Amino acid sequence: MDNRLTAVVFTGGECDTDRLDPSEYAGELIIAADSGYRTALKCGVIPHIIAGDFDSAPIPEIADAEIIRVPAEKDDTDTMLACDLAIGRGASVIRILGGTGGRMDHSLSNLFLLENLHRRGVTASLCDGQNRICVLENGSRLLSRCGYRYFSLIALEDACVTLTGCKYPLSDAPLTRSLPYAVSNEITAENACVTVSGGPVFLIESEKEP
Repeated sequence: MDNRLTAVVFTGGECDTDRLDPSEYAGELIIAADSGYRTALKCGVIPHIIAGDFDSAPIPEIADAEIIRVPAEKDDTDTMLACDLAIGRGASVIRILGGTGGRMDHSLSNLFLLENLHRRGVTASLCDGQNRICVLENGSRLLSRCGYRYFSLIALEDACVTLTGCKYPLSDAPLTRSLPYAVSNEITAENACVTVSGGPVFLIESEKEP
């Protein structure tokens, strides 16, 4: 039984809430980063904590929600702040919802936040309803055909990958950061298996079935 505390962080950016699985926003601790509280409300979720500088949304009036306001001139983004709050309150699993689309600097910042969380020993993912992204290092992952249709691997450090159950299988193939060729693979079996030796790599699942 997994007794780790799971935190869900709703953040700004694009999020197709109609395609989110309710399990994606189920957690013991719900945090909204700034305007992310709007996404939470669309999912019918009342955050336990709403944190940010509120430069992109007014401070919400939500009963029972803890409001943490920080200066706009700060080192961390609102999403980083929310993740640090989650870790500080005992979370070792963090699901970030939203965080892509719009400004590329924010999207990239959120992607590399996943790497930072991984290196800190946190199991983290980012989902926007169309894509789900996590970091995989020296391990395997089964991908169900009933979920996302495509998957891609982007190396953060040199790795070797083995892929089965997909249109473009690989066997102990080298993957480097400077040559990201393992993009837009398609699951053809009931499950695809992704095995990474070395890494870490971004595992990106895309085009979720409605």
